[in-house]
Amino acid sequence: MRAALLTWLLLTSVLQLCAQQTSTTYSSVSSILAWMNSASRTEREKAFGEAGELLGSDTTAPKNADRLRFGIIQLLVRENTEELKQTDAKAKEGAPSKGASEVEEGEGEEESDYYSVLVGFVASLNDERAIPALLGAANRGGIARRGVARFGKRALDPTLMQAKNANADLAEGALWVIRDMLEFGLVSDPESHLQIKDALRSSLGSSEFGVRVSAMGAIEYLGHRDEFIPLLKEVAEHDPVKIAGQRPDDGGDNGEFYPARFDARRLLRKIANHEQPPIDRGLPPSEYQPVKP
Repeated sequence: MRAALLTWLLLTSVLQLCAQQTSTTYSSVSSILAWMNSASRTEREKAFGEAGELLGSDTTAPKNADRLRFGIIQLLVRENTEELKQTDAKAKEGAPSKGASEVEEGEGEEESDYYSVLVGFVASLNDERAIPALLGAANRGGIARRGVARFGKRALDPTLMQAKNANADLAEGALWVIRDMLEFGLVSDPESHLQIKDALRSSLGSSEFGVRVSAMGAIEYLGHRDEFIPLLKEVAEHDPVKIAGQRPDDGGDNGEFYPARFDARRLLRKIANHEQPPIDRGLPPSEYQPVKP
């Protein structure tokens, strides 16, 4: 009888301890997720670090691990918004915008590292829920772009929708994702290619210089590029954006430099010579392997 009572007391104590540990973990996860919504970038960064530690622990329950992964994805959405605000502010000031990988030495180094690591972490999740977040970072670097492109057709609709975005930064990022999809053969069915061609035609006629240039980067990887010859000729002859103090290599604009015209003529020569675009660019296989459904 006494042995049975001791066994019952021991079991009760163990169950209470387990309940306390679970409650502590749940509270910790909830706290981390709350910090990710903080107005302070420092607190958000700290929350990201602590979430990473919990995800690397064998003691974190699967349900809590999934909550943390989704929370980190949402954190990237938040940081993308902050990055766009900075880009817009620089554009209004007349200063050239810089992506996360283009920060000058000593300028915002810690913030750049945090954002870059966050983007890389979300891309490494191979989680379809991360497609919108990575699309928001697509104009900041190749890791985000390839993180979207690897989903192939499953990522095509949101990518095409973003290519129409009035914000040039977002539209350009989507067009670079399309280029990666084409380059690595991640979207190959005829219907998808028709949708892509329609989007590229529209982008080539955009009023935004960066969108027109980004569209040409994707057109280079199409199978039937000759369909775009008339539109490319129009850009090569009439694109209005000129950069002072630089000279083109081909002398096509009377000693003045119109970068979109220059790119269009280069692409037209490649099409005429049946020159194939570069594939792979020396990336490790993990960077472009498709994510299986």
